[in-house]
Amino acid sequence: MNRIENEQIKFYLEHETMIREWARLEVEVCKFVDGFYRSLKDDLEAAVRCCRIAESGVESFFSDGAWPGLGLRRQDWPEGGGAPDVRLEWNSKSARFSADGWLICGVRTNDERYRAPFTRAARPSYPRSSIWWPAFKDVDAPSGRFWEGDNLKVYRNHLVETVLEAWKDLAPLVDEAVGHQSG
Repeated sequence: MNRIENEQIKFYLEHETMIREWARLEVEVCKFVDGFYRSLKDDLEAAVRCCRIAESGVESFFSDGAWPGLGLRRQDWPEGGGAPDVRLEWNSKSARFSADGWLICGVRTNDERYRAPFTRAARPSYPRSSIWWPAFKDVDAPSGRFWEGDNLKVYRNHLVETVLEAWKDLAPLVDEAVGHQSG
């Protein structure tokens, strides 16, 4: 084995330094995307203040960690470990504007007491579930040349609307779940 015949290996060896440099850019992209998602908290708060949600007692929140999230909850819903809320969540270490960027929206709770109302029939637009999420969906990545100009504004608005729509669809189920739990 004295000769390299594979063109891909030859390409890599010829461009290895540049390939490694470009691969390191992913870390910077993830930081930018994470910061972008975090900045949505202001937009969500503005939507609540501007009465985009007709109900009173609704507040926006942000939770930090490896899987940060932001969303909405009623002030009288339970708080603390496992309490339900409606949120958008992502993995801060691998956040990207791509289909595999792990951006999801739905109801988050790992407390069994709150899961009963989240049947498949009750959550048709939120087809997925897991131990942490009784109802959620993947959120689409931006399309087109979203990195040009202020094209992220369209995606920002889409994400805020996604959370508001999730609230409209899922908050009544959380209300039911919380009522079952406390009643």
